[in-house]
Amino acid sequence: MKTGKILDNVGFSKMDGTIRRLTIREQLIRNKQFVGINDIKHPMLGVISVDRSRIDELLKYEEGHLIRFKKSMFDGNL
Repeated sequence: MKTGKILDNVGFSKMDGTIRRLTIREQLIRNKQFVGINDIKHPMLGVISVDRSRIDELLKYEEGHLIRFKKSMFDGNL
């Protein structure tokens, strides 16, 4: 049974009075635009530090592929 509890490791955005999850792709775009934000909230892996030099490369992938990546794919430690 679902209780409606929100997990701590999921990013959210409030739009038009509703709350929805931020996709990994949206978080990467946000990180690219704003200086100082290097973390994303991955739904399965939790908070991940993203290497800023890899953001453009990661944005080439679709959301379905990004969610399957290992933690090392985001921080550049392959």
